[in-house]
Amino acid sequence: MKVVCIILLLVIAAANLSATNKADSSKDGKDTNGKRKLLNFPSFIPDPTKFASELLDICKKNKTSLTLNYTAINDKHVDFKNCTFLCKHEPNKNVTLNLPEETPCGPSGQTCANKSQCVGHIPGC
Repeated sequence: MKVVCIILLLVIAAANLSATNKADSSKDGKDTNGKRKLLNFPSFIPDPTKFASELLDICKKNKTSLTLNYTAINDKHVDFKNCTFLCKHEPNKNVTLNLPEETPCGPSGQTCANKSQCVGHIPGC
C-alpha cells in the first residue's frame, strides 16, 4: 500500500512539473520580443498602450463626481462589436462609454464610425 501511495505521489509531482513547464514556455501573454504583454487587445489595434491611454483620457473626461481620484479601464471589457468600453470611476461605480469613431473594430479596416460592420474580437486570433 505504501508503494502505491509513493508511486501515486511521484506521478502527481511529475504531472505538475510538466504542466508548469508548459505554462512557462507558452507564448501566450508575450509579444514578439518575448516581453510580457500587459494589454490584451485584438491584433487590429496597432498600438495597444496608446489606445488604452486614449480610453483612460475619455474615462477621466466623463467623470462626474470629484469624490475620489480613481479612474480605470479594463482591456477585457472593451467591446469592439458594439464599440463600447467599461470605465470605472470609483471602486464600485462603472459606466459604459462609446469608443471613438476612428477606433478599429475589425481586421479588415472596419471602424466604429459604422458599427454595423464591426466584428469585434475573435477569441483565439
